[in-house]
Amino acid sequence: MDSDIEICSGSSTQGSVEVEDFSPPDSQGLNGDILDGSAGPLPYQFEPIAPAVTVDENMDEPEAVRMGEVSEWCTCGHCTRLSPRENLCCREVAQVMHRCEQVGGAACITAHPGFEPVALNTFVLQAVYGTYRQLYGDMENTVLNSCYRHLAYRNFVRWCWGYLGRHIRVVIPSCAVTRIREQFPDNTGTYSGFQPPPLD
Repeated sequence: MDSDIEICSGSSTQGSVEVEDFSPPDSQGLNGDILDGSAGPLPYQFEPIAPAVTVDENMDEPEAVRMGEVSEWCTCGHCTRLSPRENLCCREVAQVMHRCEQVGGAACITAHPGFEPVALNTFVLQAVYGTYRQLYGDMENTVLNSCYRHLAYRNFVRWCWGYLGRHIRVVIPSCAVTRIREQFPDNTGTYSGFQPPPLD
């Protein structure tokens, strides 16, 4: 240990050591004057300018927009009326449309060849459950179709949006929800629908 210290200290005395200057370069003010280093670097000077945000008058009331007939907001032809918040067509969601464009612009995400294996194939969903169980433990609900629906929604979101992070949820298009519910129906016909993330 002492020899390491001697080697390091001995080498610095044999020759001159050049020290690099890490101080920021001189900055120019708004009128072109050189500012002294005491002002420090100017924050956010290379940040992109944010696009202008338009405020929609109905932003707090999405229900007002989606209470009409399905044909008023659905352009894929496979949506059904769900809750006002879930009345969303796949052709309105950029992440879902990106998947459709991968196969030549499928008319609906449910017609995409990847939709069946991702959201409807029980063998795939069983494999997804293994990962879910490893991360979160057993599901509270023990009804098989309810578990399949939950896993299908999660897998669909992961397929279209990727990893979102904890407590970040997105509304799945009506056509995808409807098709998943047809594949894994609830015997009572009662579905919980979109649930916002918990506040914690």
